[in-house]
Amino acid sequence: MNTLETQERRPKFVSIKKLLVAVDLSEQSEATAAYAAELAKCFGASLTLVHVHDPVPLYEYASETTCTVLDEQREDLQKLLNELTERVRKLGLVCRSVFLDGDPAERISALASEIDADVIVTGSRPVTFFGSLLSQHKASQIMHRAPCPVLIYCQKDS
Repeated sequence: MNTLETQERRPKFVSIKKLLVAVDLSEQSEATAAYAAELAKCFGASLTLVHVHDPVPLYEYASETTCTVLDEQREDLQKLLNELTERVRKLGLVCRSVFLDGDPAERISALASEIDADVIVTGSRPVTFFGSLLSQHKASQIMHRAPCPVLIYCQKDS
């Protein structure tokens, strides 16, 4: 087989213009967003940071006071997402944020389709025994529903 035939079989250069960055707004979200920002710089891509708030089961059984606390928590999370978005913009990147309610894997996958994302970047934390019982491994759920490739960022311990 000659070199020309080999080159024809190689995949063409991957074009990444739209990155969807799913963040849970934990401490790791900053590192995940920074990693996605570096990736966006390499490709000249724009970023959409998304957080999906999922307290739905609690609202069904919550008192008025609890609902007020949950609403305040939602507002605080939205503020954190806006602040993270501004920090990414200060790096000279095109970045917007989307705050959604519902099932994270479902909503992130739907948003990826809606904006025609080339890649979803999300973080992953070690899953605890109880976290796995409660099905909190969201990165895996996103990966299985996504309409595009998913890059799962795991921060290395120094």
